[in-house]
Amino acid sequence: MNGTPTRTLQADVVIAGSGPGGATVARELSRRGKKVIVCEAGKYHKWFGYTLSMVNMLDRKGMTFSREGNWVVSGRTAGGGSVVYGGLAFRPPGWFKEKYDIDLKEEVDEFYEEVPIGPLPDSHIGPAARKIMEEARKMGLDWKPLDRLIRAEKCRPDCDQCMSGCKEGAKWTAREFLEDAVVSGAQLLLQTEVERVLTESGEAVGVRARGRDGWMNILADTVIVSAGGFGSPRILQRSGLYDAGHGFAVDFGRYVVGPARNHSPQTEVPAVAGVNFSEEGLILASAAPKAMMYAALLGLAGPRGWGRLQKVFQTGRTLGIMAITRDRVEGRINLDGSFSKPIDEDCQAKLNKGAVIAEQILQEAGVRREDLTALTVFAAHQVASVRIGELLDKDCQTPIKGCYCMDASVIPEDWGLPPVVTIVSLAKRLAKHLAASVEAKVAAQETA
Repeated sequence: MNGTPTRTLQADVVIAGSGPGGATVARELSRRGKKVIVCEAGKYHKWFGYTLSMVNMLDRKGMTFSREGNWVVSGRTAGGGSVVYGGLAFRPPGWFKEKYDIDLKEEVDEFYEEVPIGPLPDSHIGPAARKIMEEARKMGLDWKPLDRLIRAEKCRPDCDQCMSGCKEGAKWTAREFLEDAVVSGAQLLLQTEVERVLTESGEAVGVRARGRDGWMNILADTVIVSAGGFGSPRILQRSGLYDAGHGFAVDFGRYVVGPARNHSPQTEVPAVAGVNFSEEGLILASAAPKAMMYAALLGLAGPRGWGRLQKVFQTGRTLGIMAITRDRVEGRINLDGSFSKPIDEDCQAKLNKGAVIAEQILQEAGVRREDLTALTVFAAHQVASVRIGELLDKDCQTPIKGCYCMDASVIPEDWGLPPVVTIVSLAKRLAKHLAASVEAKVAAQETA
């Protein structure tokens, strides 16, 4: 029968997904002596530095579109989306403590001590980023170097491969914590996709998963669903939590680009500097898409974009600014993998504002008005599909006792900024909670 397990494994904790949330919990608990099994649906890709390598690490090879036609990028590899992100770092929003009574200061400080997080030095700010920063400051914008999860001593200033894996090993990814977990005794099962949580009398007892050798049951007292903003809701729906995936948010983004006649062809680290309009939920950063992504975004624009495909061959001289804005929690993620995610009018207005500012800066930096192109909107950072305060309690436990969720999906509101620091901090907090729960249970048994 389809789905019949061919083998059974046993662990203290089983984790579905190896992104920042899953890898962090695996590391913290395996270091505390727990037997941990991590199931990762993707492969452990090692070919980095090229657009094609990035495509291989994306869900559905990057061909993920909402029913409205919006392109949403999602990672599918060991380490999750952290392998194909830009490495921008932002501290958690204040409303975590104010509205949800979740204080992450201790965990954020731990992460900042473990990983060098901060602006890159002046030596790593390329001429394009520097020119954009100069013109933006002349306009009165607080344009400055942004915090990055990048080790400057390993980072090449002439490299623009942050989002295709970082073959220099300068950018922090969840793989570092995942490898620490394996060294501490955790077992990593690649190309193993969790289907659902196994339960008895309303409590989690493990997961059903399909690996390269067929179906299996992995029995454990604690289950952590960390399959990402798209994957986690589907696992939980199959486990009887049908409200998972009801509403979610993304960060919509748009590049504004154009060739500058006075800019010599060269590559440089993207998104080293920018400005954060935090109250509006809009961020601008100096960045231009690589050639294949440039072509894809032009192609998605239809005939309007096809007429500008020749611009792709001028990418060496291209200056670009990326605008990212927060979304509204709406839409739905369905069991079959389809999803609805419209762009509302407020979000579109903020993208338009970002594009107008970007056009003004780029014209001052040497791009002619007729050469400017605002590329097709894309989306990333799927959050709030399994929200704290609704489907989850403040410790991220689901209504299934012993089943927790830990990835971007737990973030309860739209935010508009890369969520890696927040996810890692929440995962550290969860690991401490689980360890304390076990210690309390053992102490109670000894007392009895």
